[in-house]
Amino acid sequence: MSIVLRSVLIAITIIYILILIRSINKKNLQISFSVFWIISGIILIIALLIPNFVEWISHKLGFVAPSNMVFCLTIFIAFYLIFNMTIKLAQEHKKNVTLIQEVSMLKKRVENLEKKKKSK
Repeated sequence: MSIVLRSVLIAITIIYILILIRSINKKNLQISFSVFWIISGIILIIALLIPNFVEWISHKLGFVAPSNMVFCLTIFIAFYLIFNMTIKLAQEHKKNVTLIQEVSMLKKRVENLEKKKKSK
């Protein structure tokens, strides 16, 4: 990889991390969700700074080509993220059901109190 391409990719990754930090500061992104993205950016910078780092790791892990390792890793990360978001979605669904039930009970109670008040 040429030094120019490596420098551009490092600059883009630093901008990416700065945008993440800005989103956290503006409260658009929770810290718990952003940790993964910041760590992935740091790992990408390390991989770009160390020549042949990805090739060395892929060789040690037994991959034929570094691109195979990158694709495999990307697929596993995508599965992890999808699974994690599915869990979060299920938790939010449970919270919504509970909230709807509580609001319905409060609405019924208010209606009963209004009926009692009108009958007096």
